Order: sequence, then structure tokens, then C-alpha cells
Amino acid sequence: MTYQTDEKLKNYLDANQMHREQLCLAVVALDKRFTNVRPRHPRGGPDGGRDIEAQFRGADLAYCAVGFVNQAADIEEKKKTIRTKFSDDLDSAWEATPRPSVFVFLTNVNFTAGEKDDLIAKARTKGFTFCDVLDRERLRVALDSPDGFAARFQFLNISMSEAEQASFFAKWGDEIQAVIATGFQEVHSTLAQLLFLQEATHPISGLHVQFKLDREYDAKEIGHFRAFCSIYLREPKLGILGILIGKTDKADRFRTDIRHMRDERPGIAMGIASGQWKVAWENSQEKTDSSESKEDDSTGRYQPIGYGSGIGMKTVEQLVVSYKTDSFIRFSPVLSLIDFDECMLMPILNKSLAERLNCVRVFANGYMLLDLNKDDFQIDDTEFRLELGEAFSEDELADCWVRIRPKKFSSNLGLSFADKIPVRMFKSKKATMESPK
Repeated sequence: MTYQTDEKLKNYLDANQMHREQLCLAVVALDKRFTNVRPRHPRGGPDGGRDIEAQFRGADLAYCAVGFVNQAADIEEKKKTIRTKFSDDLDSAWEATPRPSVFVFLTNVNFTAGEKDDLIAKARTKGFTFCDVLDRERLRVALDSPDGFAARFQFLNISMSEAEQASFFAKWGDEIQAVIATGFQEVHSTLAQLLFLQEATHPISGLHVQFKLDREYDAKEIGHFRAFCSIYLREPKLGILGILIGKTDKADRFRTDIRHMRDERPGIAMGIASGQWKVAWENSQEKTDSSESKEDDSTGRYQPIGYGSGIGMKTVEQLVVSYKTDSFIRFSPVLSLIDFDECMLMPILNKSLAERLNCVRVFANGYMLLDLNKDDFQIDDTEFRLELGEAFSEDELADCWVRIRPKKFSSNLGLSFADKIPVRMFKSKKATMESPK
């Protein structure tokens, strides 16, 4: 194999200057002393004797010149031709702007150590701080190493022997497998993102915020509770700037169709009230100049758009608050899932419930949009009011409101469909067609 590489370097690329330069580019790129290796004329052709540019040891500009001859042989006639080529390319590199401090010459003629020292001395006399001559033997050594097998096959059409295959895969097998695996992962991620973006244009049937507790609690341990989440859109859609969704005890607390609550017994075991409100854009234009104005909900600008009454819970492991738009027929447009891209979320709970919180998840249209565990958020217990008329008594509010904030980067939780691809929680069914009888 050594003999085959040497012989092909002599004449296999005769008259093919483009492949000669590309072969030398690959050899220089294998040398760890050089970085940012690039051709000056990728398709070959006139380049002023400066075929390749690179950075030497990360700092010095280097020019590399290629001096191949047809039917190379280590005779004085060929060496004289290469010496002349070396001198011409050396002068051309020195006159270049910017001027390099390193010159490298690659040739398919072999020189003795003394002959190469003479060429290097000439470059140093010229003013170069470093010069190297890669003759045919240096090229052969590089190409017959595991790092050079690919370039050798590409430009000299020399396949690997069984021994070379073993050494090649011993060195590069894990990296090749990693590249393949990474490639498939990137394709899968891209397809998942494209599928989500297409499905995100569908009207939203429901957006659900799950508050999962650190363990299962008896209802008596929870007692009175308040679990809400405020969501503000990046921009108003359908006249909606934001929504508020939540649950609390006393099943009739938010009912507007009855004058008095039928059951005022407190505690999650007695019943659960749910509600959803909106912040209309036309009523909030003066209050959206900063994120702080969006957090200050003491102005009572929430407009009720739905309520519910439910039975209580004997044990509590999680609470889910929802924004729902389900109906058999939609009589008016509703928000789409994509409308929640880059929205801001602020979970708002009573303090005793927040201290039991283990994770917060957000789901919509069969996708999990957000998944935060206890290490990702913190409790902000600075004074805050969430006014919903006279829905809560002073005794209930003695267990103060608190807000859930991320520990890093931002004061609000948020969704970004570009930064993180939501997880699809279902698989589409394939349509089947029965064959005609």
C-alpha cells in the first residue's frame, strides 16, 4: 500500500491541477498546526502562486503553494523545476497583501533533508518566520495514516486494506456513529417542528396548566386553596390581550346565574369552583407599557368569560386549570395555538399551596408546551393582589397570594416555539381503505 500511494502521487493527478490542490488542501487540514484552511481558487487556476490560505498556530497568516510535476521522479531535472517553482511562489507570497509570515510548499518530488534545509533557509532569508516543505514522502505518510485514508481514496482512488479498515474504525468508529445518530436526530427534530407549526395553526380547544404537588395530600391538609394562571399574549389576537384561568374552593364562588352560593362550606373536599377571564385589548392599551403593569392585577380589568362548579376531592395530587373553547359549533373565531407563541405565564397561588408545588406543566391541543420541575422555579411572596371583585374574604386572603417565577433568565415563565419544540402527546391514526368486494 505504501508503494501504491507513492507511485500514484508521482503521476495519477497529471494535468489535473484542481485535484492536486484539493489533495494538498486535505493534507494541510490534517496538520493540527493549521486552522481555517481554505483554497484561494477552489476550482483551480491562476492564484499568484498562493493556492491555499491558513492560520498557523492560530495566529500567523500562512500561504501554501502546490508544486507538482507530471511523471514525477527524484532526478535533478525535476528537482530543478520544483526549485524554480518554489522561488517564484515564495516571491509571490512575500509580495502579497497582507504579507504572510509562514510559507508552506507541497510537491510530489522527494528532496533530501539537506535540500529541504536549503529551501527553508532561502525562505528565512526572504523574511518568513517559518517555512516547511512537504515533499512526496511527507504527503505519503499523511495519506497512509487513518486520518488521510478518506483523502487518499477520494483523490488517488486507493481503497483501504483490511488492516487499514481496522485501524480507521478503531480511531473514528465512535465519531462516525455519533455523526450518523446526530444526523437522524436533527432530521427527526426538524420534522417534529414542522408538524407542530402546521398543527399549531388549528384553533385551540383547550389550554391546561397542571400544578402537580410534591405528594398526595388528604383534602383536610389542603383546605382553602387558590390556583390561578395569568397568560398574556405577545400581541393582541381577536381583541384579547390576556387571559386568566383558575380554580378555588366553594363550588358556586364564580356563578353569576344565581344570587347566593348554595354551599359556602370551605375546603377542597366540599367543592371546586373554576373560572376563566379575559383582558380585552381596547380596555388595556394604557397598561401594557411594561411587564410590571401586566403583573399588577389590582385594577380589576378581567372580564369573566366562563365559570364552572365541580365536586370536591378527597385526596389531592394535582390541580389543573383550563382555558376552554370547546363547542359543537363555533359561532365566532377563537385563538389558535400559535397565538400563544412567546406569551408570558404567571402562575398565582395561595402561599400554602405553592409551597407544596413540585412541577408546572402546560398542555394544549395534545402537545406539552412547558415542563418545569421544582428546581426550575421559585416562589415570589412579595405583596401582590389579584382582584376578582369580592370573590375572596379577608380571612381567605390571610393565606397570601404568591407568584411562581423562573429561577433564571427572566421574571416570567414563557413559551417559545422556536427555542423548544413542544412534545406531541399522541399519534395520528392512519386511514384505512377496505378493498371492494
